Amino acid sequence: MQEGRTIFIWDIHWCYKEFKLLLNKINLKEEDKVYLTWDLINKWPKSYKVIKYIYKNQDQFKVVLWNNELNFLNWLNNWVFINNTIEYKKLKDKLKNKENILNFLKNIPLYIENDNFLLIHAGLIPWKELKSHSPREITSIREYDNKPWYEYYTWNKKIIYGHRWLDGLRIRKNTIGLDTGCVYGSRLTAYILETWEIIQQSAQNIYINVYKNEN
Repeated sequence: MQEGRTIFIWDIHWCYKEFKLLLNKINLKEEDKVYLTWDLINKWPKSYKVIKYIYKNQDQFKVVLWNNELNFLNWLNNWVFINNTIEYKKLKDKLKNKENILNFLKNIPLYIENDNFLLIHAGLIPWKELKSHSPREITSIREYDNKPWYEYYTWNKKIIYGHRWLDGLRIRKNTIGLDTGCVYGSRLTAYILETWEIIQQSAQNIYINVYKNEN
């Protein structure tokens, strides 16, 4: 069998249509592996649709834990109080009697590491060992000491991350930021590790208008 590619896609949110269009652009093959820090939950209405697709194809699609899903799981366990739970309740109803999918969500790893890369959702605290980070830190950090966390990163291993859509596509020596704000009307981005190729799909809509209050 031909050796497959290693593909990364970031912060899908509810952009299921763009996600499928991007997969078509990539010309996804059976031997390819796709890694996601997908940020599905809390951006209704496509949360369940994307989760179900990834669950059915989990041999090919690998994911790491992300902040919105961490909030959802903590809310399910009554560990946190969240004011706006309308979308959480909708997803909870969809997952009713679907313990297999719910268990899949509960067992998503905090990070994926191998010889070639470290996959995380948000970032790292510079002085901490990887295993010492809490789920909240790895899934939510954007800055440390008033600077982007990656300004302090000195490890040799390449980190691929998201969660900073205002940065857009940001490729540095050992860090690659791929959140390009599709849910806000920009693009969904894929990165192919072996060829350094960037493939993007434009948003089909502005699903969240962050500028709606501006004059």
